[in-house]
Amino acid sequence: MTTDSSLHVLLATIGSAGDVNPFVAIGLELRRRGHRVTLVTNPFFAPAAKRAGLDFIGLGAAEDYRRTVDDPDLWDPRTGFRVIARRVVMPAIQPLYEILSRNLASNEIVVAHGQAFGAHLVHEKHGVPFVTVQLQPAAFRTMYDAPLMPGWIPRFLRPSVYTFLDYLVLDREFARGLNAFRSKLGLPKIHKIFASWIHSPQKSLGLFPDWFAAPQPDWPSQTSLTGFVFLHEGPRPLAPDLSAFLADGEPPIVFTPGTAMRRSDLFFQASVQASMEMGRRALLLTQYPDQLPPRLPDGVAASIYVPFETLLPRCAALVHHGGIGTAAQALAAGIPQLVRPMTFDQPDNAARLKRLGVASSIRPDHYRARPVADALNFLLTSQAVSDNCRHFASVIDPARGLQDACDAIETVAAGPHAA
Repeated sequence: MTTDSSLHVLLATIGSAGDVNPFVAIGLELRRRGHRVTLVTNPFFAPAAKRAGLDFIGLGAAEDYRRTVDDPDLWDPRTGFRVIARRVVMPAIQPLYEILSRNLASNEIVVAHGQAFGAHLVHEKHGVPFVTVQLQPAAFRTMYDAPLMPGWIPRFLRPSVYTFLDYLVLDREFARGLNAFRSKLGLPKIHKIFASWIHSPQKSLGLFPDWFAAPQPDWPSQTSLTGFVFLHEGPRPLAPDLSAFLADGEPPIVFTPGTAMRRSDLFFQASVQASMEMGRRALLLTQYPDQLPPRLPDGVAASIYVPFETLLPRCAALVHHGGIGTAAQALAAGIPQLVRPMTFDQPDNAARLKRLGVASSIRPDHYRARPVADALNFLLTSQAVSDNCRHFASVIDPARGLQDACDAIETVAAGPHAA
């Protein structure tokens, strides 16, 4: 659908490339529809906005992103959430609020990552139309189908688990600072931030399909699932040496710890050893080449970046961290996945991939050559896994997901704007 007049869409997100790329994709499509689009995020991602032709406003400094990625506590399940809270989410609240407030005009809509809290405040204070974007099912709290909620906890006790989590972790990290700024704006205090406030009261988009995570009875009623959204930046040919490697033998297994993972020396050592034990070719992907072994054996190549939509259809399997965007790209390519989830939403994503019958999961402390080789041998020889991979590759529809997301944004912009 299209609106009668063009919009100014303010897109706001925080996090890594996996959190930014879907917003760039949405911005590209909205711009194609004739709307003006401004992306607000860390300046580290300014080049992506420029390539897409989007207006850009930096949030914080690129060095902030680099320092966060370099923090050794980021991927520790015991400390990672605190790092994100104190280095990413909380410092962005007031600057984001001020940026968005300065750029409000007529025919405006704010579309923001659920944890871009400054955007929520702009909606509450100014009544601007507001859509939240949730990239993964773990963002939606439920008493029902939560894969990582132990099955032995009865449903009637699950609210107590969330209350305990809110009190000891979530509100302790977020509520005091958030409420202090809310007070300055004349807004009332809030608690249990991640229960419902994290979703816009007008529209909360889940950028994943219902076959990956079915809507639950206690999800917010304003939730819509669009399907996965990919960033397509046009044809991006592979480097000649990588093309030659891919053409020189059987499809390799791809190993990547994710774009923001800075400390993966042991991951790559075990990955190389596993591929050698299996007698399989391997491709190692990292933006930090200093993590790689100093010498790679024959049949093993490395690259800083490769567009997944070009690469993965030519590969045998993908071993990764469980990021939702990476998982979706492997589903689209129809290849099996071995997931080594670290923290945040990754364990939940891994559990859902296992349910679909397209993946296995391995704990980080078990990620050694022999268990990795065993898991990959199973994935690569299982007819059931192969059939499931083909099935989901045939039903995944990122183009439809993007269209549905942009349709929903336009609908909210055209509707009643009650704050």
